[in-house]
Amino acid sequence: MDELTHKDYLQRAEATLQRIEAAADAVDLDSKREGSVLTLEFDSGEQVIINLQPAIDELWLASRLGAYHFRHAEGRWRDTREGRDFDALLRDAVAALGGLALPL
Repeated sequence: MDELTHKDYLQRAEATLQRIEAAADAVDLDSKREGSVLTLEFDSGEQVIINLQPAIDELWLASRLGAYHFRHAEGRWRDTREGRDFDALLRDAVAALGGLALPL
């Protein structure tokens, strides 16, 4: 995994949250941001929660489908267990829980 400075982590993580907010707006998906936590909420009440973990330079994603920790590697956010791509896991969760195609 590539090493980011803490400053680079903060910039990339913040840009990721902003990109997700814009994508949610594009498909009329409710999103709520409280500091470093972004919650996507579906009409069914299901949620996907994305939050920053600046103490360890990670991005976390959680829903009833699972919880994942990501570190920046190879120009992307990669799951720390299996190396899966953040965008792909987020798109899959949004599709499964809300039936929406998130344009990331």
